[in-house]
Amino acid sequence: MSLPIVTLNTEEKWDCHQCGVCCRGSLVPLSKQDADRLRSQSWEKQPGYENIQIMVPHRGAESKHRLAHRPDGSCVFLKDDGLCLIHSKLGLEAKPTICQTFPMQLVPQDKQAVLTYRRACPSAAADKGIGVKERVPGIEQLVKSDRLTAEPIVPPLLKTGEKRKWKTIRCVLESVGSLLRDERFPPVRRIVHALQFAKNIDAAKSRRMSESDIVELATALVELAPHQSKPFFDDRKTPKGISKAMFRLMAVSCARLHPYCRHQSNWATRMDLAKTSWKCFRGKGQTPAFGDGFPTSTFETLEQPIGIKPPEVYLPLTRMIETTSATYLYALADRNGWTVTDSIRGLALLFPVGMWMLRWQASSHEPTVEDMLNIVVALDRSQGYKPLCGRQQRLKLSMLGFNGELERLVVSYVS
Repeated sequence: MSLPIVTLNTEEKWDCHQCGVCCRGSLVPLSKQDADRLRSQSWEKQPGYENIQIMVPHRGAESKHRLAHRPDGSCVFLKDDGLCLIHSKLGLEAKPTICQTFPMQLVPQDKQAVLTYRRACPSAAADKGIGVKERVPGIEQLVKSDRLTAEPIVPPLLKTGEKRKWKTIRCVLESVGSLLRDERFPPVRRIVHALQFAKNIDAAKSRRMSESDIVELATALVELAPHQSKPFFDDRKTPKGISKAMFRLMAVSCARLHPYCRHQSNWATRMDLAKTSWKCFRGKGQTPAFGDGFPTSTFETLEQPIGIKPPEVYLPLTRMIETTSATYLYALADRNGWTVTDSIRGLALLFPVGMWMLRWQASSHEPTVEDMLNIVVALDRSQGYKPLCGRQQRLKLSMLGFNGELERLVVSYVS
């Protein structure tokens, strides 16, 4: 039986504004139903599509095909006006399920499925449009027709090798969320508080603790985290060189997902990406121009404090962290083997990465809200990006989190 669908208490808004961002550079896996529906639409008989592949093979657990791309990485059905040709000709229901629902996403838990907006759409990142509550009936209909699933899932591990019941995991995730949404503190402090919480959970000898003991521990650590975080702000030590190098490599991986970085899939592009990664690892001299979103600058410039900017510039990034923590999406994403504490570190890293990207993108002008909206799109996309969801990324985060370097990176690049 499908789970009841709920929404967050905080208001989330979105509507399509025909920007076409979701139709460029995105892989859209097709279910068997989607593929059969596309074949029945006889696109090979449409002008301009006689010899065009609309689907290509895809290696996925539940999908053997995905939508085809043009050479520039855009969807084969994207029109010049930013509209979808399928939608224009045949209506919303004729589109693949992912295209029909994006940026809406169901996040199943044990007793409910939370409907949220992914911030990989600029309009969702700006909370611009229709409230998510109004979308529930349409999503419920898709669940009834088996185009979407809302079944209970197994909770993530608390930490390596430690399984816990959903009730306990929920309490831990709520505790993290309370730290990340605590308006008594600025966002940078909330991030460090969450990192201290994760570090304490990992350090606790919890294997012999009961479920109720873990709940009590999580509650106590919420109170302790702000006090333990204070030294990182009182004595702002510079992160080590190797930590900065690792950070820049992770940041440039996120930058690849920026809406203005439209890379073609060929060997020349791979070589350019390798050169950019190497330069970012070294962190010296001039930065390369990266797509149309990141101009040539210097690594020295990117190390300088960004200064105080209008609050609205930071709001899209703060909102992404808040809503992602409230839905548990960051901990329930498809990252095989990641624990709750791994996921906390992964979510925390997005904040300094976003601020580093803002320095690069706005190195020749004052940062704007639009700059941050495009960065949030990249950061949200990164939560499902394989190079940032695997075992190596998890290991890097653990290494940075072990000796406080991750906290120092947060304080250094957010200031």
